[in-house]
Amino acid sequence: MSVTQVINVATRVTKWLAIIATVCLAALMLINIIDIAGSKWFRWSLPGAIDFSEELMVALTLLPIAYVTLERGHINITMLEERVGQVGRFAFKLVHYAVGTLVMGFFTWRVFLRTQYTMETMQQKPGIEIPIWPANMVIVIAYGFLALVWLLLFIKTVKSGLQQ
Repeated sequence: MSVTQVINVATRVTKWLAIIATVCLAALMLINIIDIAGSKWFRWSLPGAIDFSEELMVALTLLPIAYVTLERGHINITMLEERVGQVGRFAFKLVHYAVGTLVMGFFTWRVFLRTQYTMETMQQKPGIEIPIWPANMVIVIAYGFLALVWLLLFIKTVKSGLQQ
């Protein structure tokens, strides 16, 4: 399986993660509309609306990150890249992808350890008493896919640089 094929599979998977984030956005909007309308019109608030909103925000903000990275939808700062030649740009990309892979790999590992701990101790959010580990697992999945995407882009950059 070539790197391009693996990137295509990763693109499909991360696209589904972005779709899940969109569903979380719809759920978040629905929860907040019900909570606000209920409190303004009926003097009744949706129990746990803030807690559920916090949990959904984790998925909403983190799940699409890997897809955005693959689609180059993020902001690139190219001030230095414009001033160096092709070899300099190649070196910048290698450093960018290598550092990104290492940092996100470390974050994934640390959040995974934290998720294991919250699962073992069954920690719950105060107030509504829902488990904390699902949100932590979403972070592990999002960071893990971002680390994988940066690793794949690093490999693709190295292969394209060696072919030139």
